[in-house]
Amino acid sequence: MYFRLTLSLLLLSAGALRGQITEGGFPFSLSLSLNTPAPVLLPALDLEAARAEDAARPEQQRFAAPVPADVSPASQGEWSDVPGGRIWRCALQAPNGGGMVLLFDRFSLPQGARFFAFTPGGDQVWGAFTAKSGTSSGKFLIGPVPGREVILELFVSDKTTEPADVHLNRVDVAYDVSVAGLLGFDDALPCHVNVNCPEGADWQTEKKGVARILMVFSNGAGWCTGTLIANADGTKEPYFLSAHHCQLIGLNPDFSMWRFDFDYESATCANPTTEPIRRSVLGCQRISFREETDFMLLKMNAIPANYNLYFNGWTRSTTPPASTTHIHHPVGDIKKITHDNQAPTVYPQLIDWGGVFGISPVNTHWSVIPEVGVYQPGSSGCPLFDPNKRIIGQLHGGNADPQDNCIIINSFFGRFDLSWDQGTTPASRLKDWLDPGNTNKNTVDGYPQNSDISISGEIRTHGDKLMPNVRVYLSGGRTDSTLTDAQGAYTFLQVPAGQSYTITPAYTGNANNGVTAFDISLYTRHILGAQQLDTPWKIISGDVNDSKSVTSFDMVDIRKVVLGASVKFAAAPIWRFFPASTTFADPFNPFSSPLPAESITVTNLQQSLTDADFIGVKVGDANANANPGQ
Repeated sequence: MYFRLTLSLLLLSAGALRGQITEGGFPFSLSLSLNTPAPVLLPALDLEAARAEDAARPEQQRFAAPVPADVSPASQGEWSDVPGGRIWRCALQAPNGGGMVLLFDRFSLPQGARFFAFTPGGDQVWGAFTAKSGTSSGKFLIGPVPGREVILELFVSDKTTEPADVHLNRVDVAYDVSVAGLLGFDDALPCHVNVNCPEGADWQTEKKGVARILMVFSNGAGWCTGTLIANADGTKEPYFLSAHHCQLIGLNPDFSMWRFDFDYESATCANPTTEPIRRSVLGCQRISFREETDFMLLKMNAIPANYNLYFNGWTRSTTPPASTTHIHHPVGDIKKITHDNQAPTVYPQLIDWGGVFGISPVNTHWSVIPEVGVYQPGSSGCPLFDPNKRIIGQLHGGNADPQDNCIIINSFFGRFDLSWDQGTTPASRLKDWLDPGNTNKNTVDGYPQNSDISISGEIRTHGDKLMPNVRVYLSGGRTDSTLTDAQGAYTFLQVPAGQSYTITPAYTGNANNGVTAFDISLYTRHILGAQQLDTPWKIISGDVNDSKSVTSFDMVDIRKVVLGASVKFAAAPIWRFFPASTTFADPFNPFSSPLPAESITVTNLQQSLTDADFIGVKVGDANANANPGQ
């Protein structure tokens, strides 16, 4: 019994998602002592009816169904006056669900307004959405959000005269999260291997081209995987290779609303405890497809220049390589990697996928049995690479041991060499799009989105929180500045080569952010030798008078901030930034030698610098619980 590696359908209204520009930050109410309003109880989902509908349409594989909603700042929730404006908060609760997708039929914000959705306690935050986030249709989508409760918050500046128009008219409720596939994050089988594990060490460039796809249909949405793909001319046309059958899991695919999520991965080998922030591109066109080899070529809308993605190369060779690798997003989860240490074989039999998914002719697919890692629904369309990092096919499906889904019996990838020119028209083959100059190249290597020299990096707190909206200054051979994005990342493009540069972050924020009497207690214990602070960053954070030590004089200044008698520290800035590569001769006494410069300098830059990373230290915050963005 073969299974298709598509995703579950999640019923959404057409036109729900067109764009989601987010600016990061944290909800205002998380730093204020405001009580959460009583939740608006959504209608209970009729579980019996939903499962009966699923039984009647097993190919739908949905995990959620809609309930009506009628929520707006004018009718539900609570308004509160806060410094600089007003905030509206509304809690929503699904009585019998395991997750929610929020659908708005109206979503228009004035300048200065900020909208968030977050789980209770702020463990997961979506936003800030601003006036830039609106869509031409006026509709909007947030989620999926795990759990049964979500809090909405709207901040409106007192300088704003235009009203906000926000109306939630529908919530899709996940009702069977025991079967992975709706929420994406943390839903994949435990036998997967994250792309940043040692098994993926040699694939850090190629992974930058692979994305999960949130596909929107008239009757639902689903996950697939695919990759940016190079063309023979070496241009940056945003062509994206995936699987033909991905467009068949729902009705009437609306390609203008398909979302491509790049860099959706764990920063380390371990599964993260919180969901990573993605870099997304909204919208595409379908360029060509062919059922026999199950390929689909899309052309995405323009890719933001600071994404630093990668166009993966390909080969039309018919010789089976010695081994293969595929990178994918099972059930919409974070990026995984799978290896087969044996050569693939050409599958000599028909493959009957059932129903609208058709029959694959003989010899049209590579057969692969992976030895490291697995795959699942949602991995469909992911690229199959040879050892030279070139695409030779894309994932169609396969079958697993019915007793243990972590044992793959077989998997099938449509052959790239046949997809190249087997179709009768440009709409059914690849060569016209990937070789527009008719060079007849057999092999094309991959290349980066930005071939010019660039300087980029990431800023996190020493508590490992991403820091958006930090101003980063570039000086030396070029003078410029930029803000970190929602992922704490920044990029300077088209930097002249051969020059020297200095990169310096700066952020002010509120002095009392994360600073409480508990921090004073921690510093005092450290000063008295009763309980030493366990990282050099925590020790540095206590030096608020910039004396290169932590003493009772620092505690006097911190106490003034806690009590509201001062809005700044005596000498130290509110935030300090140090190169992430910083090491200390004595971690328990970081002042034993001069502290590093709070900048990064590079001389005679000849190639792109991609790891100009910084650690942000909130002064006066001993336990690193400050919220970046406040």
